[in-house]
Amino acid sequence: MTLLFSSIAVIGMNTLVRAGQSLTAPRNLVVVSLILVFGIGGMQFGGAGQFTLQGVSLAALVGILLNAVLPGAVEDE
Repeated sequence: MTLLFSSIAVIGMNTLVRAGQSLTAPRNLVVVSLILVFGIGGMQFGGAGQFTLQGVSLAALVGILLNAVLPGAVEDE
């Protein structure tokens, strides 16, 4: 599971770099670091019931939500 998640993370970071996005920009740094923490760190959302998000599924959901919520960089005209 760790190898699979790390491979996905490296491909994602490679995609950002090839698109010209800086990984040290505050917004990108927050998104990438929280995805890694939630995915590899063993975070879990949900109770002891039938539905629980954890691992790659939780990390993907966190990434999508952060990308939608955090403001993007202001581009020069």
